[in-house]
Amino acid sequence: MSERARVIFWRLAILAALLGSWEWLTGIKAISKTPGLYWLDPFFVSRPSVIARRFAYLASDEVRLTIWAMALSTVQSTLWGFVVGVSTGFAAGLVLGRNDRLARVFEPYIVAFNSLPRIALVPLITMIFGFGLLAKVVLAWTIVFFIVFFNTFQGARSVDPDLIHSARFLGASERQIMRTVVVPSALAWTFASLTPSISFALIGVVVGEFLGGESGGGLGYLIIQSLGTLNAADMMVALVALGVIGIVMALGIKQVEQRLLRWRPEYRKGA
Repeated sequence: MSERARVIFWRLAILAALLGSWEWLTGIKAISKTPGLYWLDPFFVSRPSVIARRFAYLASDEVRLTIWAMALSTVQSTLWGFVVGVSTGFAAGLVLGRNDRLARVFEPYIVAFNSLPRIALVPLITMIFGFGLLAKVVLAWTIVFFIVFFNTFQGARSVDPDLIHSARFLGASERQIMRTVVVPSALAWTFASLTPSISFALIGVVVGEFLGGESGGGLGYLIIQSLGTLNAADMMVALVALGVIGIVMALGIKQVEQRLLRWRPEYRKGA
């Protein structure tokens, strides 16, 4: 058995053990003489079998807003916020990382804005942009931008000066130095921030969907609706769907990273 097969086997084994324990502990009484008392109360955490049935129901045409439509809304908002945040954060990090004067000028503003709790910005953002797609994208952007910016900024400043001097000695222009030396060096730092960035973008979108209600759609709406009706099964469906979405997005970023950073030793070794 290959190493990859062993890893997959143990992942599936752990998942099966967790689901089996969850199903079993929510089905037996903690104290047999006390009615309604379980080791894991299904009222709060539901049961895997019930969650599976609710997922099938929410995925069917029997509901007006299916789980697929809600997941698509959440993914769309997350990707837009992620792309805009990464592109603007990377550009700003490169510019300020290579210009000390600009960095000193904008430093207090960047620190001040980054210090604001993002949850405190939700009412302001929804008041300005409403409850639709744009508000969720802006909220995700406010999170992703600074994660990517600080990593790119540090990466641009950490470029080996000898590489830059060597490039200039060989006749490279400032644009060529930026493209062939600074950007590849900063990319390694930037990609280190992309996996947490996509996760935080997803969190920001879901928080925005909490306030948006059905007009905003998304899995955040399903969570809030489940809370209002005390429906743990539907809430767990939304949480499981968010977890799967996060895994798929992180794997996608890993594939892009391996392609763009194939010059790094760890990826050459993997190839």
